[in-house]
Amino acid sequence: MNLIAYEAQSWELYRDDERYYLSIAMDMSSVVSCWDLVLNQDEIQAYEHRGRVSIQELAKRMIEQAYKGDFSNMESRLAKPYERYAMQSAYKIWQGSQKVD
Repeated sequence: MNLIAYEAQSWELYRDDERYYLSIAMDMSSVVSCWDLVLNQDEIQAYEHRGRVSIQELAKRMIEQAYKGDFSNMESRLAKPYERYAMQSAYKIWQGSQKVD
């Protein structure tokens, strides 16, 4: 699993051998909610053809749905615990590589 793209304090895009995963941070006024999602084939193809703009648009749509109280799209594609662990591990590795001595 590798962190391949991100927008600070908004989303992170991960990829393993087979899948893409999107971690979205949503500021719900007093609480930040984080959602780790598995991308579907159409979203993967959009990313491969259009790049990060497709992920920015996807994250924006998800956040807009959440603000309207509709979490069904996110709940139906939650990453499994072992996938979330791999995402967190990849983030820690990436974060460590960003430190300048």
